[in-house]
Amino acid sequence: MSSNPDNISSPCISLCYLNDDTICQGCFRSINEITLWTQVDDKTRRHFLDNVERRKKTLSDSA
Repeated sequence: MSSNPDNISSPCISLCYLNDDTICQGCFRSINEITLWTQVDDKTRRHFLDNVERRKKTLSDSA
């Protein structure tokens, strides 16, 4: 079984704006997660997406 590094698509929505915490306000990834996205495996990408969901929830809870 071959491993395709592109199985999980980027959550980028082309609305790129980093806040003071270097989190993109479009996709909610950190600058580090954005930079590493093309270099990591799907397990790590899932971890990044878990972080994205947590950040979205935190943002909606504070609104």
